[in-house]
Amino acid sequence: MSRGARRAMISLTAATGLLEMIEARGRDPDEVLGPLGLDRRTLGDPHGFIADADFARVLEAAARATGDDAFGLHFGEHYHPKNLGALAYIVVNSPTMGIAFENAARYLRVHNTGAEASFVREEKWAYLRHRLTDVPVEIRRQHQECSMAVGLGAVRLMAGSNWSPVEVQFEHPEPVDVSELYRVFSAPVTFGREHNALVVESELCERAIPAADARLYPIMQRYLDDALSELPPGDDFVQSVRRAIGESVRHGEPSLSHVARRLAIGGRTLQRRLREYGADFKGLVDDTRRRFALRHLADSEITLTEVAYLLGYSEVSAFNRAFKRWTGSTPSDHRRQRVSR
Repeated sequence: MSRGARRAMISLTAATGLLEMIEARGRDPDEVLGPLGLDRRTLGDPHGFIADADFARVLEAAARATGDDAFGLHFGEHYHPKNLGALAYIVVNSPTMGIAFENAARYLRVHNTGAEASFVREEKWAYLRHRLTDVPVEIRRQHQECSMAVGLGAVRLMAGSNWSPVEVQFEHPEPVDVSELYRVFSAPVTFGREHNALVVESELCERAIPAADARLYPIMQRYLDDALSELPPGDDFVQSVRRAIGESVRHGEPSLSHVARRLAIGGRTLQRRLREYGADFKGLVDDTRRRFALRHLADSEITLTEVAYLLGYSEVSAFNRAFKRWTGSTPSDHRRQRVSR
């Protein structure tokens, strides 16, 4: 990949259980992954990322190797949506179904920069649309069927296990055997459409989500807004590193090896490429935390303990020391000065 080139990446949380499913179908995952230049270690890291096109190739290769023409659909059917992490938690903790659909569309790029989603509500029907933007057309089918099945599972977490859409629409041509698609979605399925979409009754959007956690919702919203702000606006390697740091920081001190794994490159390669741009890993971590801290402190509803947690500090005292090193004042003093202005 040339300097500055950017690949659309998908979180490897999307591959949770994939190796086990290949094995359950009687195939060796190494035989599926090897020809693609991948291995178990790469796919088995839930904190990492992989090129979205590579993920699509894995699903296509698994379908061929197992003889299951609907492998992607079946993987998505058995995938638990909460494995998606923050994206799933903001969706299922949204106040209403309509807001849940809006959040899914807004924050999907935090999970997959190679996908676009939109939510369109009309008088009678509403459409939750999904489209892969960085995967060649000829290898999209398994990925698209997997993604739509995961979307179905997410809606059923909120609307009940027996819920079904009015219609399911796919971009790709109609497969030879569509019986499994009808079984999984329990709805009419059409092909060759402009978008992949779940079509639902518009009135569903007004339904409250009974199990939604009103306390967790704004915390996840702030976390995902931060992650979204770190997405690279263009072909910028440093911005990709910033994004990976931003997504890692809530789990503690982001290490170089951990961030490198998220970017699917080696630690030495990460250091070398940052030097090419005149950047330093520790400096990027510090700057990311500093900017996050200033943003969180501007919101008076977030306590200092919560700010420390969102920045990956186990103790408020450690956050206080870091913030004073960055700005010359403590977090509480900084917040008081903002209020007095």
